[in-house]
Amino acid sequence: MGIDLRRIQSGGFKEADRINRRGQSSARYIMFEVIRSMLRNQARIDNHIVDYYYKLKKGPHPKPDMVAMIACVNRLDRTIMNLVRTNQIYNYARTSH
Repeated sequence: MGIDLRRIQSGGFKEADRINRRGQSSARYIMFEVIRSMLRNQARIDNHIVDYYYKLKKGPHPKPDMVAMIACVNRLDRTIMNLVRTNQIYNYARTSH
C-alpha cells in the first residue's frame, strides 16, 4: 500500500519500528486522509480504527498525533487486506477491540 514497518532484529537486539516509505506516495496520502475523515465522522460511524487512535492518545505515555495517525494507517491497511483475503464486509460488532 505504501506504508511498511521496518524491523531490525538480531539475536536479543530489537530496534524500534520505523516507517519504510515504499510504494506510492499518493496511496499513503489517501490512507492518511481516510483516517482523518474517520476521526471527523466518528459521531456517525463506529469503527475500531478510531477506538485504536484514542487508545494511543491516552494513557500514561500518550503518543503524538502523527505517530497515532500512522499507527492507524497501518491498522487500516491490515484490516483492508484481511477483509479482502477472507471476502468479508466490515462489521464493528464482530471486530476485536
